[in-house]
Amino acid sequence: MSRVIWWGEAMRTKRAVVLLCAAAAATLVVALAVATSKPAGAATDRLPDLRMARLVNLQIQNTTDGRKLLRFDSIIVNVGAGKFEAHGSRRNTTSSMTVTQRIYNDAGGYRDLPTTAQMYFAGDGHNHWHLRDLETYALTRLDNGVKVGTGAKHGFCFFDNYRFGSTQAASYTGCGYNPDALGVRMGLSVGWGDRYGSGLPDQYIDVTGLTSGRYRLTAMADEAKWFVESDDSNNITWVNIRISGNSVSVVTWGPSAQPI
Repeated sequence: MSRVIWWGEAMRTKRAVVLLCAAAAATLVVALAVATSKPAGAATDRLPDLRMARLVNLQIQNTTDGRKLLRFDSIIVNVGAGKFEAHGSRRNTTSSMTVTQRIYNDAGGYRDLPTTAQMYFAGDGHNHWHLRDLETYALTRLDNGVKVGTGAKHGFCFFDNYRFGSTQAASYTGCGYNPDALGVRMGLSVGWGDRYGSGLPDQYIDVTGLTSGRYRLTAMADEAKWFVESDDSNNITWVNIRISGNSVSVVTWGPSAQPI
């Protein structure tokens, strides 16, 4: 009789253990599903990543009015997961435009974020809209770190005009040429850049009276951090140069963006 009781108790214990294991396994499956899934309808931002390509084509220009200008090519690029797009708008034709950033997501939608950036028309000899101070330039002495010059150019009309690894066609082909416009769109597609050649108006740093020596030329994208990016820490590039009279030579280049 005792053996029958013992056998029944053992079977009940075994069934209890099996049920407990099954319940634990089910709980683990539910927990993993919750951890790895996102709510229905949720979307993930595809953020841009603004960087500066290598500074090239450095040269000294002597002007007819006696100035000496350090000229160079700069290229701002987008190497992020999504487009960099800025929308300017205003209520009337007598004011500058406020700027909103449009951020796209992986579900095909987007959201608009207000910024404190501004757009204005002309200002550098070109008849088009510009975003103010999207890029900034500075020249410092290498021996003491003193800043001796900043970029003259403050307005940037940016669009896809320099392929930077993309295999897709350009999405942004201009920046608005109507001075009476109430709205303007500018942007950089993924793997595209906007090049400012050394010969463009205001694409220089005035080095009149600067002594010969070694200097660092720095270029930075979105120094004011108006726009949301995937990485704000990589927006800068630099090149160390030697200026001697009317000549300039590269000593070494610093880190810069690489094509996607």
